[in-house]
Amino acid sequence: MIVIRHRETGAPLLEVPADSLAGADLEGAMLLCADLKGADLRGAHLRVVDLCQADLRDAMLDGADLRDADVTLANLVGASLRNAILTDARFQGINMGAGVPAGTDFSGADLTRTYLNFSNLTGCKFGDAVMRGIDLTRCDLARAAMPGADLTGANLSNSNLTDVDLSYTMLAGALINDSDLRRASLRQADLATATFSGNRLGEADFTGAHLSKTVFARSHDLHQARGLDSLEYFSASCIDLGTLRECLAGLPDEFLEGMGLETRDLEALRGTAAPAL
Repeated sequence: MIVIRHRETGAPLLEVPADSLAGADLEGAMLLCADLKGADLRGAHLRVVDLCQADLRDAMLDGADLRDADVTLANLVGASLRNAILTDARFQGINMGAGVPAGTDFSGADLTRTYLNFSNLTGCKFGDAVMRGIDLTRCDLARAAMPGADLTGANLSNSNLTDVDLSYTMLAGALINDSDLRRASLRQADLATATFSGNRLGEADFTGAHLSKTVFARSHDLHQARGLDSLEYFSASCIDLGTLRECLAGLPDEFLEGMGLETRDLEALRGTAAPAL
């Protein structure tokens, strides 16, 4: 018999007639503020479970089913959710107040339409995860590793994305507005129909990224990004006049042509452009 207790009062929340929680069927359980630190929940059935404010530090949830679960404000520092199913789950505000890096491992997980907004995701792993339509707004994703992730239609606005690894990701239709992408790697990323507006892009690496109807706006340090001369274009993309006026002198011709600008446009703009800093 395993007794799951409240993390502060020690009061029993649920008795599980088993020797292990691995593979346990806890669907719909009310586990608010549960103490599950270091628990083995691999392959557990946790659909629609309430794990709000639970202590899940260093817990093992690999392959667990957390569809529609509510894990708001839980502490998942050091936890592993490799290949877990988190579709439509709510993970808002996780790891808040916890140490940096948080180091939660979501590698290979299905995070389709998952809410992770307002979370501390520093140093977390999302390699090859399915993250279509995910909400990553107002997150701290500094130094997170997301290579090969599918972020189609994701929203990463108002977030700290410094030093994040977004190489080889699918970012088609993604929104990244008013975020800090300094030193981020977007090497070989698919940026078709993605929107980059109001971001800090100094030293961000776009080497080999794929553009098609991609939008760059209010990007006043775009000229400080790397790899802009090695992009692949599948259709003309878009850049706003303000960005051109501030960054034109430092932008390579290959990039400007890929943005759909013609020679006469460039000549006219270069007469009014501010010098690159």
